[in-house]
Amino acid sequence: MLAGIKAYTDKWYQGYAFQGMAVLGVAPILIPIIVAKLGSNSDAGAVVAAFYLGQLTAPLWGHLTDKGGLYRAIYSLGYVLLAVGMGAFAFTHDLAFWLGLAFVQGAGSAATNTVAAMFIVEFKPKQEWEPRIGWMQTFYGTGQALGLGLAAAAQLAPLWGMGLAAALMVPGYILGRRGLPPDKARHKVDKVILKPHSIRPARHAYSQLHRSRAISLAGIKNLAKEWKGPFGLYILSWLLGMLGTWMVYNLYPLLMKDLYGVDAGMSSLTYAIAATLGVFAYAPSGMLAEKIGDGPVLVIGILMTLVSMVGMALLAYVNTGYNWWLSQAVFISMPIAWSPLIVAGTAYTAQLATMPEGNALGIFNSSTAVGSVLGALAAGWLSDAWGYGVVMIGATALTVASLAVLVWLLLQRRGSAKKAPEPA
Repeated sequence: MLAGIKAYTDKWYQGYAFQGMAVLGVAPILIPIIVAKLGSNSDAGAVVAAFYLGQLTAPLWGHLTDKGGLYRAIYSLGYVLLAVGMGAFAFTHDLAFWLGLAFVQGAGSAATNTVAAMFIVEFKPKQEWEPRIGWMQTFYGTGQALGLGLAAAAQLAPLWGMGLAAALMVPGYILGRRGLPPDKARHKVDKVILKPHSIRPARHAYSQLHRSRAISLAGIKNLAKEWKGPFGLYILSWLLGMLGTWMVYNLYPLLMKDLYGVDAGMSSLTYAIAATLGVFAYAPSGMLAEKIGDGPVLVIGILMTLVSMVGMALLAYVNTGYNWWLSQAVFISMPIAWSPLIVAGTAYTAQLATMPEGNALGIFNSSTAVGSVLGALAAGWLSDAWGYGVVMIGATALTVASLAVLVWLLLQRRGSAKKAPEPA
């Protein structure tokens, strides 16, 4: 392990971990707390959605970086945008400004994440891409766990917590620029091909891989043709699953407090523990997928998610006297399930697609992003209209629908495989 760290990491990974703290740890917990307290649940959902919309600027950052060759500048700009977006968040109570600042934070995250991956696939030998991306994501995921712990401590004074997260971008910027390769050291890359099972992505609404995985007009046209085929059914299943998943994640601290009386400090610690366990589930998920196939591993991931959702939905309406503990216990399965979902999901995308890999993965990543945006808006609206119990019922129903479509797809493929004539 130590040999791997030494061989396949760079000094700038340390600064990159600070972004993981802010983007995946502090912001997802404190933003909905701040907005809901001073506004409404619908407002909180809209602001969180703006955060994810900002992350969809990743293709733009990739294009600008390639066109201008300003790798170090755009990578560094991400820290600045995050610092501004989080730092100014405490100085306004206006929804329009919150929406703009959340978008700026998402755009800053997208800028750094996009170029961070480019520093590997366009500056390092091809044989080193997979282990380097794996370690980069490990640093980012470790930052997430630390950020969730920080959010747990800061939830009583969330505005100060956002200010602290903004201040952390200063050491993040300093450490994040250490050891960056010169812009001119870039080598030409014709196509990025990575083995999905070896990649350990962080919990993010937008893929942190290379810009070639962004959705394109050609990808949309191809999807329209494939909609009734295996790939189209699979994307439908994935989108339904992401809608349900992000309905829970996006307003997670508010949901846990409202339904089960778990304050944001405790729920953040629970999430941190689950996210840490999830990091160790990436490699086993890949190995299992190689043995039984990507589809069955996806089913396992959805079932793990469903266990959490069904348990949380029941506890929303049944008072056992132990709901405070049980709600946290059943939730833990959900973040861990992200590992088999994203590992097998990425691989299954490449396996089912009849279009170029970049277009297929762009559609896959974009469906995750769309799910996160719509999930945030739906959770905010439903919670204001009927309460968080209905949010859990909706999330559970969407996850059941996702599982049903996927199982139908797998049965169809199994039937087709049996009917296929054996080669002479």
